[in-house]
Order: sequence, then C-alpha cells, then structure tokens
Amino acid sequence: MTTVPELQILPYLFLYAAIAAAWLPKVAVAGPLKNLVPGHLLAIFAVLSALFSGLITPMAAAVLAVLALLLWASVRNRMPLALRILAGVLALVVALILAMHKAPGFHNMLLLDKVRFSDDAIPFTLYANFDKGMAGYLMLSLFCSRASSFRQFLADGKRIALPALLTIVVLTGLGLVTQFFRFHPKLPEATLLFLAVNLVLTCVAEEAFFRGLIQETIYRLGNKPVFGYLAIAVSAVLFGLAHLGGGTQYAALATVAGLGYAIVYHRTRRLEWVILTHAAFNLCHFILFTYPRLA
Repeated sequence: MTTVPELQILPYLFLYAAIAAAWLPKVAVAGPLKNLVPGHLLAIFAVLSALFSGLITPMAAAVLAVLALLLWASVRNRMPLALRILAGVLALVVALILAMHKAPGFHNMLLLDKVRFSDDAIPFTLYANFDKGMAGYLMLSLFCSRASSFRQFLADGKRIALPALLTIVVLTGLGLVTQFFRFHPKLPEATLLFLAVNLVLTCVAEEAFFRGLIQETIYRLGNKPVFGYLAIAVSAVLFGLAHLGGGTQYAALATVAGLGYAIVYHRTRRLEWVILTHAAFNLCHFILFTYPRLA
C-alpha cells in the first residue's frame, strides 16, 4: 500500500463530503450566497485544496469549471432548446474525457500498485481518481435526479429489490461459468479502502454518467415506450464498450451488468439504488471471488 502525503488527502475529504452533501437541501442565507448549495461550496474547497497540494493544475481546474458550466446550461429552461442540447452533448464529451483520465493536469494518487489478492489473479492497481470523482459530483448535483426524502429512498428500494438481486445473481453466475473468476472468499487488508474508493469515485461517477446523464437524456427525447427501451439498451452497450480495455470477455460481462443497472435505474429514474447495486456487486466480487479476474 502506497504512503499518501497528508496535503493530498484533504481534497478527497472535501470531495467525499461534497458528494454526501448532494442530498442536502439548499441553505437559505442572506447576501450573495442566497440559496447556498452546501455540496457546491465543498466542491470548490476540494478544487482549491487540490490546486494548493499539487494534485491538479490550473488547466485541470479549468476543465472542471467548463463541465460545471455545460451541465448547468443543459438544464436551464430559460435557454433556447438548441443551446441546451448542445451544452448537454458537450458535457457528455467533457465528462467522458475526465472519466477516461484524458484531461490534462490531474495527478491522481496511487493507492495500490500491482497487488495480487490470490495466486491465480492478475495484479490489481488502484488509483484515487480525483478527475472521475469530481466529474461524478458535478453530474450528480447539476443534472441527475435524486431521492428527495428518506421515505422516497426506502420506497425506491422496494421497487428495485428484485432486479437488483437478479443482476448480482446473474453476473455472479456468468462470471463463474465463463471462468472470469472463481469462488475465493477473502477479507484483504485493503477491503475498506477498496470499498471507499470504488463506491464514491467509481460507482457514483459511472452511474451518474451512464444512467443519470446518458439514459436520462434519451428518456427526455420523448414519452413513447421506444425511448425507454432505447435508453436502457444504449446505456448498457456504452457501459460495456467503456470496459473494452479489459478484453472482450470483460466488456461482454460489463454489458450484462450495464443492462441490469439500467433496468434498476428505469424503475425509479433516481441514482441512489443503482449506485448501491453497482457497489454491492463490486464488493461481492472483491470479497467472495478472484479479483479482479483469473490470470
């Protein structure tokens, strides 16, 4: 496990707090900060501390600002429809660039370097991806729908319980049948680290992008059922293609996973439970089976 400089931990703490605060209501205060959004303030602190610590450069901060502006513009009803569509498309492109770590100026922390969790597993490397995490926060807070109350969250949980469980069962079965992994229960020292990074910096960002942004945008094209089917299919296929770097077998399994996650999202059109379903399968894979895959 890599030693992490203390100054570089602070931006992640602010980022994690910002993502958690995305579910808090606006705070009514006097003056120019009227209707203050707590998460936005924490996200600004995250970017400023990242600049100060050298985790990102001013160019990277500018890319994040551009994404924020595009997402804000894409949901402004006062703007012409054509401009909102253009802003949404450009936001998709910028968010994808950030998620793929292609934007300049980000120096993401290396947490695990080529660790083998079992003798028959390929080495695993884990980064704390500030670029992907910030993109996830911006999409989550500026574009995506979230539960407005704990009661709504619990009601959504009942609606997605069956498809979520089936998604995990089917993925587990396919992983075993295709020998992508084998049953290998374990509890590595890095389990909590993996859960914290995977849930917040991976699952939040990926579900905000593929479900909250892509799938939801297709829904908004029209009310006919065909748009619903198209939204599910497109988000699932794109999710699979995004994992093609791990090989065709990995991409095929990711497509099935994307289909399951898309159906879970379809039940509520809110992000909470699809994020938790995604994280639950990833944690199940990490603890109970060969991780990340058989060599």
